[in-house]
Amino acid sequence: MTIVSAPAAAEAPLLGLACPKAGVPRSLADAARLLLPHLERGQRIDAIALRAAMERAFGGSDASGAWDWKAAYDACEAATVLFLRKFGPAIRAQATSPASVLQMLSKVAGLLPTHTRRSQESQALQQFSTPIELAFVAAAAAAAGPAADRAAMQAAPMTIK
Repeated sequence: MTIVSAPAAAEAPLLGLACPKAGVPRSLADAARLLLPHLERGQRIDAIALRAAMERAFGGSDASGAWDWKAAYDACEAATVLFLRKFGPAIRAQATSPASVLQMLSKVAGLLPTHTRRSQESQALQQFSTPIELAFVAAAAAAAGPAADRAAMQAAPMTIK
């Protein structure tokens, strides 16, 4: 097991942001890093702040086709991951119970914009993001921990009939 400090984890590159356009993963990661200070200050990310971060990271506007709102929401989620990589250990240390962790996560989620701009394809396919609070509850219910638990789940996959 490799132990990584919270600041180093927050600065680590984001992986798995697969997009068909060249440079999009880097731009999404850049936008996430631009949004992170808002979360660190407990400041709400509104449409103005989100648009500014996206335009700076992508070098153009949504109107010009440089990015779309799905990508903007993805950048917010990536910023949340960066925030939790950086402050997650402190949140867990300060929490007196899973319910208090949930309350803190709810406050973080409240800083993010709602997904009000969805493509017809996203709606038709019901592609919606999992709220961070629901993800926490699901992980707690499954008692999912680090790699050992994931390995156990992968070793015995569930079959749906």
